[in-house]
Amino acid sequence: MIGRLSLKFPAETFGSIQLWLTIVVLCLAPLFFGSVDQLSIAIWTVVLSIGVLCGVAKPLSVGQSRILFAFLALCLAYGLVAVMQVAPHLIDQLNDPSWQRANSLLGLDLSPRISSRAEIPPASIGHLLLLVTSFMSGFFVGTSRRNGDLLVSCARYSILFYAVYGLIALVLTPDMLLWAPKLAYRGSLTTTFVNHNTAATFIGAGAILWLCSAFFSLQSFRYSSLRMLLLMPSNEHLAFKVIFRSAVGLTCFFALLLTGSRGGLICSSLGLLVAISLMIANRVKPGFWYAAGSGFVALAGTAAWLSGTSRIASQGLFDDARWSVYGFCIDAIRERPLLGSGAGTFGDLFPSLRTDDFSTWGVWDYAHSTLLEIAVEMGIPIAAMVVIAALASLFILAQAALRSKDRGRSSLSAITGIAVLSYLHSMIDFPLQVPGYVILFGILLGCGLARAAEPAKSPQNATVRVRFG
Repeated sequence: MIGRLSLKFPAETFGSIQLWLTIVVLCLAPLFFGSVDQLSIAIWTVVLSIGVLCGVAKPLSVGQSRILFAFLALCLAYGLVAVMQVAPHLIDQLNDPSWQRANSLLGLDLSPRISSRAEIPPASIGHLLLLVTSFMSGFFVGTSRRNGDLLVSCARYSILFYAVYGLIALVLTPDMLLWAPKLAYRGSLTTTFVNHNTAATFIGAGAILWLCSAFFSLQSFRYSSLRMLLLMPSNEHLAFKVIFRSAVGLTCFFALLLTGSRGGLICSSLGLLVAISLMIANRVKPGFWYAAGSGFVALAGTAAWLSGTSRIASQGLFDDARWSVYGFCIDAIRERPLLGSGAGTFGDLFPSLRTDDFSTWGVWDYAHSTLLEIAVEMGIPIAAMVVIAALASLFILAQAALRSKDRGRSSLSAITGIAVLSYLHSMIDFPLQVPGYVILFGILLGCGLARAAEPAKSPQNATVRVRFG
């Protein structure tokens, strides 16, 4: 007995350390300008790595092991291609022509590479490590249902805090971003992020989490008539939960509207639609779908009306400059379809892609489409693998949400909706390239997939112990 207790106590201690390290990073990563600087990326990567090391001894089911290994295999393939791109004389036919021009003009003897850079940019390495550690940290937390519920709850309240701060800051200090002058997006709610589109994706994720929680509480009511609902004392506490969570969810939605992000509003609405649909699927009578459809039409109409004086009304859904950049990216992909131009080289490459009729000013260090940017930098095969992985994660999460019969259905549906929001918005912008948001997304996605692959409660279900390192 003493031996068992001595082994159990460290395991529980390491599990608690891993849980709270993950929660701390999730809550604090968006705080300082979205953690876009290299120091913040390094700090969060180290903290999350410690959390991962504390969680690697957790037993995983066969399904969980497969998901984790598939994710690591994708990251390994991405890293392998990045290394191949900076290897000298690897495939001469794919070398970047800038090396030959530099040797000819400057009289140098530089070894040509596929990438336009001699080394992988530290920012690209940091972002990849941050995604890996965020996903694995959330995944190991998600192997425990209790810890997973606590993590999702902390994510809800954390996003609420940032949304409320953003509303207050918009009223009191509209020209300030924390303690610094706001150089862009004045008059728009950005919370602690520099870009209002990233803020919209972040707050939209909070709206999905809160509204799904409110809908789950609403589904818990048991009554046969309105009179019985009002007379039953047991419903009083539940009614308060529904009112509070609905009010908070609508507060997040109102903050989302004030960001002025067209893509954030549309993608958040679609993510919420997917999440609520998963929660009511197979649980309601066919007639309810008509009422639900009417409610969503009313919600969409209200959102369209509220945004009638915003950028959607004045500029439409997409701007011409972004379409031009997408065209430039497609041309670059056609020139280097297999291994791309090099990890982290889009900012270097884009000036050579601009044409004389592209009059938009400014520096385009992002393609405003994460998928296109991956295809430009890493090639079509890696981009295709990313798309397949994203679709597979949606399928796994949705199937698990439909199978779930308890409160886990709310969390799984919400995480599915957040994944839809994030994937769709990343098609037209770059929220997943901002550390403060990708940490939240990676942790929630990892937690959700671990929950989705957990074995059914049966004594025959065996688990395997997976160790890394």
